[in-house]
Amino acid sequence: MIMLADWHPDIVEFIISKMQNPRILRYLIENMEDESIIRHAKEKLKFTPLTPLEEAMYQGIVNYKNIPGLGGFSEAVIKEAEAKLRDGGTYSVHNPDFLTGANISVTITNDFMEAVEKDEEYPLRFPDVETYTPEEMAIYNEKWHKIGDVREWEALGYRVRTYRKIRARELWKLINICATYAAEPGIFFIDNANEMTNARAYGQKVVATNPCGEQPLAPYSVCNLAAINLANFALKDQKTVDFEALKETVRVGVRMQDNVIDATPYFLEENRKQALGERRVGLGVMGLADLLIYCEKEYGSKEGNELVDKVFETIATTAYETSIELAKERGSFPFLVGETEEETKRLREAFINTGYMKRMPEHIRQGVLEHGIRNSHLLTVAPTGSTGTMVGVATGLEPYFSFTYYRSGRLGKFIEVKAEIVQEYLRAHPEVDEHNLPHWFVTAMDLTPEAHADVQCIIQRWVDSSISKTVNAPKGYT
Repeated sequence: MIMLADWHPDIVEFIISKMQNPRILRYLIENMEDESIIRHAKEKLKFTPLTPLEEAMYQGIVNYKNIPGLGGFSEAVIKEAEAKLRDGGTYSVHNPDFLTGANISVTITNDFMEAVEKDEEYPLRFPDVETYTPEEMAIYNEKWHKIGDVREWEALGYRVRTYRKIRARELWKLINICATYAAEPGIFFIDNANEMTNARAYGQKVVATNPCGEQPLAPYSVCNLAAINLANFALKDQKTVDFEALKETVRVGVRMQDNVIDATPYFLEENRKQALGERRVGLGVMGLADLLIYCEKEYGSKEGNELVDKVFETIATTAYETSIELAKERGSFPFLVGETEEETKRLREAFINTGYMKRMPEHIRQGVLEHGIRNSHLLTVAPTGSTGTMVGVATGLEPYFSFTYYRSGRLGKFIEVKAEIVQEYLRAHPEVDEHNLPHWFVTAMDLTPEAHADVQCIIQRWVDSSISKTVNAPKGYT
């Protein structure tokens, strides 16, 4: 994930550089007010006038518009020809391959959102490196990559330059238009992330996320991800969950991932130091939708959400209890260990007072205070797109997109896929029509965006990192 802060002077160019659809660029030119946005959109857009031969050809197609049979042309072809004549040429984009292998996001600060709400001008700023003395430049080269936030830089007394101001709502509008029609940029509320993260306790901060967004990371932090298949914990006859088996799997998972930290060969020395220092792991899930179906609970319903809350409370508390036990055996993660007992106590106090830890049960917080904890972070919900598909369950926390669909392969072939959980149900209930399944067989498109978000919020309450989630919304939804 490539990210740029909302205060960065290049933020407009950063967003527009990823737009590859000429229609989006034209829309920005015609509907935005900020001159910088319009200029960058124009620079990105390439116009090629029609040649006389092309103009005659398109006019010939349009001439069949009112003739029976349309001259063999479809209505879509005629409309396209009319558009070409109306525009007088064709639009394309410069550098169409720019950043095709990466997603982009904007890190959103509380200052920016406050400016949006108040409809204020928002300064785009950066350290004033163009006028720095050699001494100031030496400090910049040494410290900026560690700080990376113009607000902190200025608070430390270093000179900052405001390159320009932009109406906050105009920048917000740009982000929303591009996200709506191009699915980028994403937005990452970085101040909120830093308020909640356990990394605050040992003096670090979140600067970005991994590609799928479920791991807000400090510099050089490493993803160490695993996922529990929740479908395996359904007591199908009783329509409930085997919570004792789930707890035991969480215990094994945490210990396994803690071992992975030591067994991993790291590409960079900075990665190795960070991974061993904070001992971050991310234990997630797949098959949540399957578990709910086995328990005959609708995804997104009141009863379903109550079960989801209990499942993730169990995972979170068990993971933290296990990490505290590991600390008794192997010691706390090094970043939580001070040079003196007093410093270690202070670090533990800071840890149990992060935004996330304040919400944890008191026995967990007291356990950290008394014994420390082996891992700085323990939980996440990754997409598990490949692994969930491989084992035949719904991926991550998602409901099934559809119970029957076609999957394309690398050889260009399409394979019909039918969800195994439906086939299992039909084998047990041959009298049921596969097109009229019981109400607890819920797909993503059956849910409102609010229902998707409700489930995510319930789970996020118990997750100390973040969640990768897809919310299916109807066209035009805002």
